[in-house]
Amino acid sequence: MAEAEQKEQKLKLYANPICPFAQRAWLALEIKKVPYEYIKCDLREKPAFFTEAYQKALGAAEGSDGKVPVIETPDGKFITESTIVARYVDYVYSDESKYGPSLLPKDAFERAAVEIMIDWFGDSGWLRFHYGTLMQCDKEKADASVVDWKKKWGLLNERLKQFSDKGLYLGDNKVSLFDIVAYPFFERLITIQHYAKYEILDKWMEEFPRVKSWYNTMQELEAVKKIKQKDEFFINGYKSYRERGEAAYKKEQEQKAAAAKDDK
Repeated sequence: MAEAEQKEQKLKLYANPICPFAQRAWLALEIKKVPYEYIKCDLREKPAFFTEAYQKALGAAEGSDGKVPVIETPDGKFITESTIVARYVDYVYSDESKYGPSLLPKDAFERAAVEIMIDWFGDSGWLRFHYGTLMQCDKEKADASVVDWKKKWGLLNERLKQFSDKGLYLGDNKVSLFDIVAYPFFERLITIQHYAKYEILDKWMEEFPRVKSWYNTMQELEAVKKIKQKDEFFINGYKSYRERGEAAYKKEQEQKAAAAKDDK
């Protein structure tokens, strides 16, 4: 009965291509080859239908007017939170004769390793460094933060070697949930390179060759190619983040100048 209902109505994905969290769910659907309807939602002027869908969703934050991704299941249930959505998709669409391979390995040790990598990525401060470097306009502070972020790059470079010295984390081009969780932020590194002027996609990738191999392999996946956005899309889309950083830096400088004047 459940499979018959899925054939009658596609799963719906409420998302926006600018958002890395939404891309996690989008990638999961593409890699799993799940039929779905993509509903693009404006994240600045959120439409009422999206806010309504979000507020119905399992995992919705109280008081929020909507975050992506949200999925609407074929039987009318709503779920949010990117990694949870990806896990749900992997669990429900588990028949590999109809859909793509599982994102969580059947081998118990490999599955545990993937789960640990997901936890490590989330707890490492990676996202804080990512957005902080994009927005920090005090060069001295940015450089100090980058020193710490590159230590995380070094750890990732070593962790990726656990099963293979090249390609995806599990080797043999086996896509895992970790790959889906981490990759969207690498696709958006172009924004940091453009605005903060760090040569991440050039010198950093050469410095961390295992990360480079993983990143290049992800870019060759058909699912990634299908939904990949152009660099200019991200550069324009994240301009407001840099502008907020510039405004904060300007305010800080003005406050310092005023304080110095008062001390005289």
